[in-house]
Amino acid sequence: MTRMNLGRYAIDYQEAVNVLLNDKTWKRDFTVYPIIFLYRHYIELKLKEIILHSWEFLKISRPFPEGHKVYELWNICRNCLIEIDKQVDQGFAQSREYVEQIRGAYDALQADISRFAEIDPDSQHFRYPVDKHGNPITIDTKLLAKLQRELPELVKRISYNLDGISTGIYTILQDKYDGLSQS
Repeated sequence: MTRMNLGRYAIDYQEAVNVLLNDKTWKRDFTVYPIIFLYRHYIELKLKEIILHSWEFLKISRPFPEGHKVYELWNICRNCLIEIDKQVDQGFAQSREYVEQIRGAYDALQADISRFAEIDPDSQHFRYPVDKHGNPITIDTKLLAKLQRELPELVKRISYNLDGISTGIYTILQDKYDGLSQS
């Protein structure tokens, strides 16, 4: 599998979201659709980047992760992270408290991704006003209104955690290659 820089694409989507979120008019009804779509795509790309780097570290050869369901991508990602944690832990003998703290962070991120995915589980609701069969897509307006209020903080938490995980995976992958080149 070749290494891909999905991170640059993810950052571009995230920056577009930030521009819209910083625009004080973003709360208009229709502006929320591109904001949610762009941010959703950021999450998807970031998860796929982490998965690809994790597979590379774990020496797993699989085709590019398909699909747009961020919760399913998170499950793949989390399983990889837990396996990497086991392998890294063997070399550093992390304290039980540290391991529990990491798992707690995964649980918190999972809850945030689940919350975000709740309104659009398969990337259909904000891309087009109709589904693949031409049927109108209805969005729970109460849930949408609540998500609009929660979105800035939710976005900040998810970004912080995904960016941290991405940096961590990239670092241990680089350390692995540096160690191989020195031996």
